[in-house]
Amino acid sequence: MFSERNIPKLIILTPIITVFLVAFFTIYFFIQNQNNYFEEESIRVEKEYLQRQKDILKKEIDYVINYVEYHVNHNNKLTQKELQNEILRYVETIRYGKHGYIWIHDAKYYLRAHPFRENSVNSYDVGLKDAMGTLITKEFIDETLKKPDGVFIEYYWQKPGELHFSKKLGFFKLYKKYNWVIGAGLYIDDIQESIAENKKLLEEKINKYIKLIVFISILVILFIGIISFFMSKKITEVFQRYQENVKKKELLLEDINKNLELKVQKAIEEVKKKDRAMLHQSRLARMGTMLSMIAHQWRQPLSEVAGILMELETASKFKKVDDEMIQTSVKESNKLIQFMSYTIDDFKNFFKPDKKKVYFYIEDSCYEAISLISASIKNYNITLNKKIKCNCEIYGYKREFAQVLLNLMSNSKDALIQRNIENPTIDLEIDYKDGYSIFIIKDNAGGVEKEYMDLIFEPYFTTKESLKGTGLGLYMSKMIIEKNMGGELSFENGKDGAIFKVKIKA
Repeated sequence: MFSERNIPKLIILTPIITVFLVAFFTIYFFIQNQNNYFEEESIRVEKEYLQRQKDILKKEIDYVINYVEYHVNHNNKLTQKELQNEILRYVETIRYGKHGYIWIHDAKYYLRAHPFRENSVNSYDVGLKDAMGTLITKEFIDETLKKPDGVFIEYYWQKPGELHFSKKLGFFKLYKKYNWVIGAGLYIDDIQESIAENKKLLEEKINKYIKLIVFISILVILFIGIISFFMSKKITEVFQRYQENVKKKELLLEDINKNLELKVQKAIEEVKKKDRAMLHQSRLARMGTMLSMIAHQWRQPLSEVAGILMELETASKFKKVDDEMIQTSVKESNKLIQFMSYTIDDFKNFFKPDKKKVYFYIEDSCYEAISLISASIKNYNITLNKKIKCNCEIYGYKREFAQVLLNLMSNSKDALIQRNIENPTIDLEIDYKDGYSIFIIKDNAGGVEKEYMDLIFEPYFTTKESLKGTGLGLYMSKMIIEKNMGGELSFENGKDGAIFKVKIKA
């Protein structure tokens, strides 16, 4: 670890080491890149040189064929046999490159011209083999007859004046008028020697370039090192003055610190008291929020229970109560009470992350919510239209999702009643699109005023009377859909009224 005394050394060494490391890695990657470039360029040079040699072979053969064509077309003195012999003897004199020459076979495997096999000229040459045992004359002629415009063939043959065999690349083309297979070749080791010379020149060029870059990098390191040395001197002087000022201030701080500990302890105790008070207030606020949410959720079921009791009371007055009606009323009341019990469980665990999610069909939750609000809707002559295009299975909290749907339908119902809409209607639609289940609730209550549209999901905001709404329903619904189930709850004003859309991964 560096102490205050070593800071000047750190200032000197840091830029030098940094520049050295940067230069080292730069040079390293540059050399790597140049080596890769050399490999790629070597392959390219080799391919280009080999292609040039192939082009040379093609040109030599084309030259011979043009020569033959010219003399055949302009011959007025010699017989055809004399002309052929004159052409064949001329072809035997042609040389190119280091060991290049021309030879001719006819289509019946007879050797017609060869500068180094005079004793075999005009003989049946089909049994000729190369060093690998391949019948090369047969291969030359058969492959050329298949591809008369030219074919490349590799084989092993002796260089003129040598005993050992070398790999050779031959090019053969058919002169159709005489059925001659005209061949020319280049020895691969001659080609490789030229390629090696080209590679050596390329390598020397790249090495020279690398040495130049390394030399420049070393000069840069030295230059920055010298600058760092002189700068560190100036920094050291400034640092020494700074240390002197610090010592003076330390003496002043010692007096202050003697009484600081007591002040800090008192401040800590005060902060702890404030923290405890804020924690208590936070718990009370949270409890109040939860109670408000439960009250909001219970209002509709309690209204339903009150409606059932009123219906029983009315029937009792008119002596129309029977066992079936009582059982039906008890069954519906138990269902509402059970929903209220579930609501307590849901809100008790609402902020806990360990609630268990399940797979359920969205239509089941829809009908569960409709069953709780249907009686109230009928009492106010509200038409409820259901359009289920796709009953999708989603993953989440089934009862909480049903409570969201109940909240949205209750809001639509309250708006229709509050505004006394003629022919009140609530439309429910379930659809599927792009992997998401879409649940849409819309009404014809006229929508939400523009100045309130950005506030409808805020807690405690409501357009209802103070005794009819707490402003927590939509806030709680958005938390359930977006925070707990990873979906999306959105709102917009439609042509006739509000449109709420719930979008959840199906």
